[in-house]
Amino acid sequence: MNSDDYAKRQSQRDAQYEREYEAWVKSMTPSERREAEKLGVLKPCVQRHGNGAPEHDMADSPLASHEPDIAALVDHEEEEPETHSMGSATEILRHLVADILSEDNTRLTMDCLAIALGLRVYAGDSMTKIAKRHGISRAAVSKRCVDITERLKLPPSRAMRSETARRTYRNSQIKRYRTEDQ
Repeated sequence: MNSDDYAKRQSQRDAQYEREYEAWVKSMTPSERREAEKLGVLKPCVQRHGNGAPEHDMADSPLASHEPDIAALVDHEEEEPETHSMGSATEILRHLVADILSEDNTRLTMDCLAIALGLRVYAGDSMTKIAKRHGISRAAVSKRCVDITERLKLPPSRAMRSETARRTYRNSQIKRYRTEDQ
């Protein structure tokens, strides 16, 4: 395809779009027109350099939304973790030792702690592998890791789902079970 043909067709489409848009604006009531003016949509948005792409990055536009931050959700980034003082570090260690001592399966607790701290990511053990080793479900390992991170006030490691992802999954499961019961 010749780029000149594309530019010509795009120019024709843009002209047709502008005519239709102006007719639409003229058909508005005065109150609709005031609302459209507030929103900044009284004029059609047409790019003029012929390749169909905007002349600038749309992310730089004031109209681009920055919430929610999808990249942060995908990367499991949340709020900045708290910085801890020596006193809070001691408190964390107290909780950790108490947690380990209160559990019947110390090895499972240590495996889950390693995941919560992000250590298993480097050792190659997944939650599924740990679950098989201990004869429990992957969900049980995940729940134990979440309990540890919450008790120690740690952010989820890269091996874990974010709180937002867990909530979304939980809600979809509840919805699925409700529709199956009906």
